[in-house]
Amino acid sequence: MATDNVSPASRASIPASRIKRTATAPTVSMRSGKRRDVAAFGGDATQVIRAMRLGAPADIVSGVAERLGISQDKLFERLRLPKSTLKGRVSKGQPLAAVEQDRIYRVNRVFERANEVLEDEEAARNWIIRENRSLGGESPLSLLDTEAGYELVLDTLGRIEHGVIS
Repeated sequence: MATDNVSPASRASIPASRIKRTATAPTVSMRSGKRRDVAAFGGDATQVIRAMRLGAPADIVSGVAERLGISQDKLFERLRLPKSTLKGRVSKGQPLAAVEQDRIYRVNRVFERANEVLEDEEAARNWIIRENRSLGGESPLSLLDTEAGYELVLDTLGRIEHGVIS
């Protein structure tokens, strides 16, 4: 069953096994920092946890910023991460701190979810970086510095998917 022309609200009634899945954008390997064919922090939850415990290289930040079409500085600012500390980690080849990894993971997860719901990578990218009335006038990206903000953003995507808000 083709679902290309089906609205996100109508998709809710289609069995998940019949919904067309799109390929994920290339991003970064957790161990080497080199580009790979899956999303950074991709895979199932146990793989993500294992990779984060090993320590994500700081240079994955550049791949995430590139994926969103924004500068690293803007990403650091929106996630309230210390720019000088992260740039130092990159230059020294050090891994991200746990809180930094978690925020970068949230960005990737929200981008993947927005891409699923909006069914368009460019629309997902724009949705994440633009201010949103349903989020109190803030961009989804700027809310990903806290767990509560992350949950609010995912909840908002769920409401969009089910046609509650547009």
